[in-house]
Amino acid sequence: MILLLAYFPTLYEDELLYSGIARYHINTGKKSQKQTIEDLFGDRLVCASADLPSHLEALVTRIDNHYSSDQLIRDHTIFPYYAYFINQSKIEHVEKLMKEGAAQGAIHASLGLMATKVKMPKYLQFCRECYREEVETCEPYWHRSHQIPGVAVCPVHKQTLVISKVECSTENHKFEFVALSKIKEDQFEELGIDTSWKGNLIYIAEQSVSMLASSCLRKSTLPAYKSLLYKKGYLTPKGRVKFERLIKEFRLFYTDKLLHHLNCEVTGASETWLHKIIRTPGEIIHPLRHLLIMKFLGDIPDNLANHSDLPFGEEPWPCLNKAAGHYQLDIIEECKISRCSNTGRPIGTFHCSCGFVYSRTSPDQSLDDKYRIGRIKEFGQVWYTKLREVNQANLSLRQKAKELGVDPGTVKNQLLVMKNFDVKKLTKNIVEQPKQIPRVVPVKIDVENPELSTNKLTRINWEKRDELLLDAVIKAVNLINNSSIPQRISVAAIKRALSKEALSETAIKNLTKLPKTSSYIKKCIDTTESFQIRRIIWAATKLEETEGRVLGWRLLKTAGLNYPLMKSVQKKFDEIINFSP
Repeated sequence: MILLLAYFPTLYEDELLYSGIARYHINTGKKSQKQTIEDLFGDRLVCASADLPSHLEALVTRIDNHYSSDQLIRDHTIFPYYAYFINQSKIEHVEKLMKEGAAQGAIHASLGLMATKVKMPKYLQFCRECYREEVETCEPYWHRSHQIPGVAVCPVHKQTLVISKVECSTENHKFEFVALSKIKEDQFEELGIDTSWKGNLIYIAEQSVSMLASSCLRKSTLPAYKSLLYKKGYLTPKGRVKFERLIKEFRLFYTDKLLHHLNCEVTGASETWLHKIIRTPGEIIHPLRHLLIMKFLGDIPDNLANHSDLPFGEEPWPCLNKAAGHYQLDIIEECKISRCSNTGRPIGTFHCSCGFVYSRTSPDQSLDDKYRIGRIKEFGQVWYTKLREVNQANLSLRQKAKELGVDPGTVKNQLLVMKNFDVKKLTKNIVEQPKQIPRVVPVKIDVENPELSTNKLTRINWEKRDELLLDAVIKAVNLINNSSIPQRISVAAIKRALSKEALSETAIKNLTKLPKTSSYIKKCIDTTESFQIRRIIWAATKLEETEGRVLGWRLLKTAGLNYPLMKSVQKKFDEIINFSP
């Protein structure tokens, strides 16, 4: 008979499973670490592995399926980082070892980590800023993004990490889980790094976290190094790599000291890791070394679009139904491709067996675009079942929306749908769409400014209309800019802000006849970047007024933004943080 535990802590974002087990040990007041291990795994001999734990199925069963083994692997271990550049069969093999259990060292050996010089940090690391913020809001915990090989700075605060005395390996403490809350952060020193390395180390930290955040359960795509080498002039027309020049300039780019610090030296003339990564792309090479060569060649993981000729890559694709247990797992095998009538770009419509149907427009700009929804076309029975559950729970509308992966307005709309339609019919998509009936648009006349009238029977003086409309649009833009909370300036927003319905459908379709108004609108309309920059500036001002200081994480939260930021937004963010008191 399996003993089900009545309690297991909720794991925080980016928290190692190791850290959650350590907190469980403290919170339950158990004196023996081996007793904790036996309670959780049913076996006292399960090692306290920080990076790649095993026996996860046993753990999931005992905590009454509070988490799935796939979820633990994806969100609370470092495996997604290592899985980024390996093939699907190897991913599945390692997952099986992590779920079912394996002999000590078997998982690391399968990933080629026993043979590489690039090792896990000897001791668990943490960020002082993260530690202090978590003390105020919840409790400090071990972040998985701080334990990645080569990561020496916090990807959020850009501060050098601190080395604890808690060993990452199980060599000297096989059965001991140590919570970060037991560590006094001021008793330890930061990693000793050269200040000239900071830019490269920040890059390594940010890209490593980006790799960690991507789903490991996908078909990996290796970088097209030969193509990049050719563009940079390191490849002859016959395909021979100019290794002598490549190695020389690679070493100058990073310096031998930094490469030695990262255990990625390239000192030999032949048979170095740099030769292997280019000559045998299918061989397992440590992800850190992939990052180094990609930055040198001017490519980064976020730009690694699928090199397939297909606009959305090859099957399978991820299901993005947050209500389903297979959320973000690559299980969709059906994608119907159509063309946008306005832009001509491919539109992919993805149908999952759970009934969830979504679409997005090509091309993908990054690997993360694979997990982006352009539009939800059908929610499906699974989603509606979850909607019923969260609607009965004592949750706020925003919390319900977060559970379902949609916005609050969608929750309200779909609750009305459930009241008026048979959910089964909706999910089976058998409701016929009525034929489109031509819409009769009523004539709308501005009494004060007859020149803005949309009456097609009246001959329009476009020059006069341009003058009148420009004045109305300027007032609307000023009204939007004066909002207490930044609002995005768009044609729709301008139309909503107009006191009269001057910017009608007729005017929008004939903006070419309104040069002054058209020019002003184009100048004022926000791009995604310009709007995010305005939000960051507004958030910084608000924080200075209310709290007297601007912290990075508080700035992002107040502005409603998440990492990774666009280049110009990141620049403004760094500028504000660096110059804030």
